[in-house]
Amino acid sequence: MAEISFRGVRAVYRTWGQGPALVLLHAGGSSGAQWTKTGDALADTHRLIAPDLLSYGASDPWPVPGGLTHELQAHLVADIIEAESSIPLDVVGHSYGGATALRLALQRPDLVRSLMLIEPMVSWLLKAANDPLYEEGVSIANTFIASVQAGKPETGWEFFIDTRNGTGTWARMSEETRGRFLAQSERVREGFISNLNHRMSLAECGSIRVPVTVARGATTTPTDRRICELVHGAIAQSHYEVIPEAGHMSPFTHPLEVVRLVQEHLARAAEHSQV
Repeated sequence: MAEISFRGVRAVYRTWGQGPALVLLHAGGSSGAQWTKTGDALADTHRLIAPDLLSYGASDPWPVPGGLTHELQAHLVADIIEAESSIPLDVVGHSYGGATALRLALQRPDLVRSLMLIEPMVSWLLKAANDPLYEEGVSIANTFIASVQAGKPETGWEFFIDTRNGTGTWARMSEETRGRFLAQSERVREGFISNLNHRMSLAECGSIRVPVTVARGATTTPTDRRICELVHGAIAQSHYEVIPEAGHMSPFTHPLEVVRLVQEHLARAAEHSQV
């Protein structure tokens, strides 16, 4: 594990493998460790850089209540990229990490050669498109936030996990797995607040000029499916993929299928860079 001091806050990240650098940004409630299986399958051809974003995993919490934003996370990722790699490079982001990847491409386009976005958490696009699904996404976030604030984090986690992955998913998890989620409750609450405050526009998505792959699970929620459609439709150089039988958490449940899609995306990005 390497570490960096970001505005006085300790943040950690993993690096492994050999070859061109590839940044992997994790989902909320997770850490860079979520990419272990995916990264190991790519390590013969790429050097993987997987941060624990601020307030997640082994990175320290952001000290300002309500101050955690995707803009801030993107600045952290930019600092790590500049410390670790020649640039520009390819970035893969899942869910919360997908929102940060989009913000990174907007803030620092000089650092990003391509983006692969797996169900990026940019629900504000639904509001921008006057889509009624926006209220559903807000309800999920607010239920989690209220549950944690009321001292009932398990209620929030069960509602969130089951909404994303099907009724009964939380109950089927091992006690150890549920414990890992519960230990992150306060940090994830901050993450939900940052998602709600991430007012990304369709015009901003449209300004992205690098090759992009948008991927979603075939069985994901209508909200996440619609967000992916909006992101794909707004970006000119966008390729769209559906992962069979997968839900929102495809990097966990279908890592080898995600590896295949990452490899295909990187091949398209390489072709584009040679044009």
